[in-house]
Amino acid sequence: MASSKRKLKPAVTIGIIVGIVVLIIIAGVITTLSHRMPKNPPGTVGNTSGNLNNKGLFVEDGDAIYFINPYDHNSIYKMNLDGSRAELFVNVSASYLNSAGDYLYFNQQDAGGGTAFGLAGSLHGVYRKKKTGNKEINGIDRAIVGAMVLIDNTLYYQYGDDNGTTFHCADIDSKNRREINRDFIDPSCVINGTIYYPDYNNLHYLSVLNTVSGYPQVYIRERVHLPTYQDNYIYYLSIDDDYKLYRYSIPANTIERITEDRVDTFNIIGDHIYYQKNSTSEPALYRIRTDGTNKEMVAAGNYTNINTTSYYTYFQDFLDEGSLYRVANGEGSMAEKFIP
Repeated sequence: MASSKRKLKPAVTIGIIVGIVVLIIIAGVITTLSHRMPKNPPGTVGNTSGNLNNKGLFVEDGDAIYFINPYDHNSIYKMNLDGSRAELFVNVSASYLNSAGDYLYFNQQDAGGGTAFGLAGSLHGVYRKKKTGNKEINGIDRAIVGAMVLIDNTLYYQYGDDNGTTFHCADIDSKNRREINRDFIDPSCVINGTIYYPDYNNLHYLSVLNTVSGYPQVYIRERVHLPTYQDNYIYYLSIDDDYKLYRYSIPANTIERITEDRVDTFNIIGDHIYYQKNSTSEPALYRIRTDGTNKEMVAAGNYTNINTTSYYTYFQDFLDEGSLYRVANGEGSMAEKFIP
């Protein structure tokens, strides 16, 4: 029997082609959306100014804490709020942790054997990693990076190269990398999306930075160190008063001294301040209330990198940053060594 053949009608052929084209377009849209970075809501800040002033070694995110583990080459770990169930998150040496949405952002400090930006060798720079799933690390900018903060959908950071340290930014999807200012700017203190910092080129006056134009403007004529925002106050060390701790009330436009001690570093959690007293004979870590009352010693000795979380405040020995200590956030509690 002879085989029979018939031709498709033109309308049927066109319909199949159109269907294929539509499927290709849909597949392309799905692929594009799956690779698009989700936007953070307005008002997002990646970490507290107090933690970022202390190298951003801890950041709290919901029911989890991401932290730098000094017992494992400063790799990034994840644990519960109470310090239990610590586990490796990513095996890189890092600092200045920022967290928002689906991603953790960090400053990678070491040279490794992997690749980033399609290149092998030194991996210093700004990176992000998705918090869930076995996702790769994504490079955002490659440089010797210092202090860094996430504001909404942009990362602001100190950028170091052979010409010195300047101030740069990049979108969280690695786009729009650019230099903002040629000066050394610490972006740790953020209030309502604006960076407040000591302008080292203008007597250390507390200034605000226009991140669009790159121009600073004096906010108050106080010479400050480590400005830290908390509950409508800016806390700082007064350069003109031997680095004693002060606070400036934004709504009242008033200034008051909090400590009689010279202070090396400090951090704030709730109604309490933890600070390191500078002394050649009696150095110690102290806890006081934010109004300067109820001073109590937490640990004798010299400590640094004070980072706060809901349950505990963590810190390190000034002469041995390979160790880690913590103290429960409550009056009367004392320090203990913490090994995750």
